[in-house]
Amino acid sequence: MISVVVPTRNSESTIRMLLESLKQQEYRDFEVIVVDSSEDKTPEIASEYPFVKVVRVPPRGANLARNIGVKLSKGDIIAFTDGDCRVSHDWLKNIAEFFEKHRNTIAVGGSVYTARELKGSIVAEYYNEALWPMMPIYSSEVKITRENFHKVRVPNSNNLAFRRKVFDEGFLFDEEFRGGYEETELLWRLCLQNYDIRVSPSIKVEHYHTKSLRKLLKRAYNYGRGHYLFYSKYRNCPLALYGTLSAAILYTYFAVALAALIVGCWYFAALLPVAYIVLSILYLKKTKKLRSLVYFLIDIVFYTTMAAGIFVELLKRLKLS
Repeated sequence: MISVVVPTRNSESTIRMLLESLKQQEYRDFEVIVVDSSEDKTPEIASEYPFVKVVRVPPRGANLARNIGVKLSKGDIIAFTDGDCRVSHDWLKNIAEFFEKHRNTIAVGGSVYTARELKGSIVAEYYNEALWPMMPIYSSEVKITRENFHKVRVPNSNNLAFRRKVFDEGFLFDEEFRGGYEETELLWRLCLQNYDIRVSPSIKVEHYHTKSLRKLLKRAYNYGRGHYLFYSKYRNCPLALYGTLSAAILYTYFAVALAALIVGCWYFAALLPVAYIVLSILYLKKTKKLRSLVYFLIDIVFYTTMAAGIFVELLKRLKLS
């Protein structure tokens, strides 16, 4: 059996999309546990589906909800997705077949595509098309190790499955992480123990990425806080180190360029058009789409906001120490 654990909070506009896609699964030996902390009608909608068990919990983060779902689950495989996703009709079948084929693999993640309803939205498509995408799309199977952890975009928790043995051996999601690096922390701990973790392009979900720039920046801020929390715990991880250094360099680069533009120092102000040209070439090479020419502007506000999140979490850690 596969247990599907779904943490939800105020997902009334999308939860039916997910549950209808689970209803259409080719693989039939599964249970669904919705762990909900909503203030809207999400639990009522989920309760309409007889194959769904709804559990109400206080709003203390998705990782708490995931851990509660794990403890209530019965399956030998535990798959995670979110209440704003639509899974492919062969999602569970491909997960089961992957674990059957790869007997030593204890975790597998897959691609997260833009929901079909949002195709054409610049902000929504940015999730997949950014140079370092928030939602990964994989073209081949890859094994994730300590050596390549910072080179491969690790899978998101909305398309990630584990063998039960992971949790039976005491590994759970770290509930201190809320909104950023929630799954990254667990995957890194597993890598440190040399567990076999892979990604597969055959395991696919669609995610209802936001079209709102404000919500995108809220996510960037949470990523920043999550990143520094991860860095504070695992400074030896290349992803933690390179990510922090990259954020600092980008923030300094754009700050100097903008300051130079304001005061009329045109020599340093030229940093902005140079960055725009370089990044636009990279974006056009990756996406082959003209809309990617505006992604540079989103990059500026996204990474500036993420840097703010890193700084806030840094101050929090300093106060606690």
